[in-house]
Amino acid sequence: MPVGVRRRSDSTRQNGLPRAPTGGYGFRVTKTSFSGVPSLSARMARQALRIASKLGLPVEVLLQRASGLRLSDLDDPELRIPYAVLDDLLEQMVELSGDANLGLHVARVEVVDLDDPATFVVLTSATLRDSMERGCRYQRVWGDGERFQMEDTGVGVRMRFTPVGTWRPAHRHLVEAALSQFATGVRAFTGEDVLPLRVRFTHEAPADLREHEELFRCPLVFGAPFNDIEFSQEDARRPFVHADALLHRMFERLAQRELERLPEVLTTADRVREQVRQALSGGDASFGAVARALRVPTRTLQRRLAEEGQSYAAIVEALRRELSGIYLRRRMSIAEVSFLLGYAEPAAFHRAFKRWWGMSPERYRRENMPASP
Repeated sequence: MPVGVRRRSDSTRQNGLPRAPTGGYGFRVTKTSFSGVPSLSARMARQALRIASKLGLPVEVLLQRASGLRLSDLDDPELRIPYAVLDDLLEQMVELSGDANLGLHVARVEVVDLDDPATFVVLTSATLRDSMERGCRYQRVWGDGERFQMEDTGVGVRMRFTPVGTWRPAHRHLVEAALSQFATGVRAFTGEDVLPLRVRFTHEAPADLREHEELFRCPLVFGAPFNDIEFSQEDARRPFVHADALLHRMFERLAQRELERLPEVLTTADRVREQVRQALSGGDASFGAVARALRVPTRTLQRRLAEEGQSYAAIVEALRRELSGIYLRRRMSIAEVSFLLGYAEPAAFHRAFKRWWGMSPERYRRENMPASP
């Protein structure tokens, strides 16, 4: 059992509340640190509880049932909680309130957390695209795992969001909170009425879509393969009203220090990613070879990745995309980059690169080549 965690009671009801949903870790969190459990900042729990208070729900009891914590504990800016605690909290709130669109309402809490440097890194970014890149870079300040992934498309840029762990009902509300915060945040940070090109959800459409349509005001797709929100290239270049290069560098230093203070949590996806990185150039980067190198049966590895909301193909794709940009900025030839990324021929690399970045490798290198002294 992780340090600083105690088991939760098995009683079916407490203080008139239903038993907490199953499927989480089944732990109560204490303020002492714990290891080996992917966690997130307690900021999201504070945000959810503000909505619970507005709904007239018993806030202290809800928090106690989900985590064993008191409200005063959440004032600690360094407190992190297992993801399952927030899942339990959201599911109890939905059951007690009957609020079918809880995620959209959690996202509307307008409170700026002064102890959150990563948010200020995003806020002071130069453009929407820059803010998306920084959000991905410093996302662990908010929570472990690669929940946010930025992707270039043929017509724009999109942000993908993947909840951590095996799917449970709370994840629908986490996804809707994340994507609606993104949509409203872009409008606030650019000072323009920016509309997404499209928003996609992996869950099925709710019975009443009026609130979703009013908020996003763009095509909505449900039952999709991924959760993501997409903006045009023009909107991705829009400047932020609070852009400030000096403040941005200061907040980046603070966010980096916060990252360095966090305990290391090596997820299955992290281990797979590192093994793939080592095997791409000249080695065997197949799923079976990676599973053998990690000494994990293939079915077990596949299941563990799914529990983290990841897949082998997505990890390889994201790693190749990231490394392609790094290698080209280092003035490597396209043939070298193709080989280092494990492609049998440069033509296959060309096709993949255009899909990732929306341009050819040659054009990317011209536009991103460091200036000569």
